[in-house]
Amino acid sequence: MATFTRVLVGHDGGEHAEDALSLAKLIAERTGAELVLASVIPNPVGGSFGPALPAEAFTELSGKARASLEAAAGKAGAGVEVEQSSSAAHGLQAVAERIGADLIVVGSSPSAKPGHTRAGRKARQLMSGSDSAVAVAPDGSRDHPALERVGVGIDGSPESRLATETAIDLAADGSELSLLAVAAGYADEWGRWGVTYPLAEMAEATRESADALLKEMEQVVPDRLTARKVLLEGTAPVQLAEASAELDLLCLGSRGYGPVRRVLLGSVSSDVVNHASSAVLVVPRTDQPND
Repeated sequence: MATFTRVLVGHDGGEHAEDALSLAKLIAERTGAELVLASVIPNPVGGSFGPALPAEAFTELSGKARASLEAAAGKAGAGVEVEQSSSAAHGLQAVAERIGADLIVVGSSPSAKPGHTRAGRKARQLMSGSDSAVAVAPDGSRDHPALERVGVGIDGSPESRLATETAIDLAADGSELSLLAVAAGYADEWGRWGVTYPLAEMAEATRESADALLKEMEQVVPDRLTARKVLLEGTAPVQLAEASAELDLLCLGSRGYGPVRRVLLGSVSSDVVNHASSAVLVVPRTDQPND
């Protein structure tokens, strides 16, 4: 994935949808991608858990959804898609596949803290098998949209390398790209069990490995950007979430196993997307092997 060509925004007319739209507009402008807004409405069928939606009510619902979406899209200069589905996530994925979107942007859950991300059910489902990259906008970002401070979590995996390529593409010329590597704090986490000596050695080896990785990845950052190497120490999700406070966007790789070219949340990305202070973008798995 060198860059994005078509960005899809899940838009239900709410405030968090406006957060998603603000982020998507910045990414589309930065990459020259086409912007498309999508609304998902329920299927007009009944089932064992509820009656069918009357035809008149469904027609009215569809009309209102399209009118609201077209109004928002008109202001953003975006295209419009309305999809019927029993699931918002499945509906957005269906639209993404139909129009060839390579990034889906959604807002945070209503339970997100101000200024933070939190993946709701829709985002979690998208991040459990989407063919497209998925980004979650933090609560309230519509009021101060920005894409000047881009960072990426690196761990040496092909997935984090793909995330680095994506972060490079999204970083503005002349800006600083933050490369974030986390060294596990073995001595701090496990020293209380009375085995501090070998664990301290392991912690030092991890720091050296993380530092070497930072130096390696610094070499792939193009001259138009300045690489900022950040060596963190401790629990990866906690450290990355805290570091996101200095960023507008944090790029992460998917879990390193499972279907290729799909977004799959691992333990790190799953925790980060629920506590970050910046937008979080997770790229699909790559078919490139480890070096």
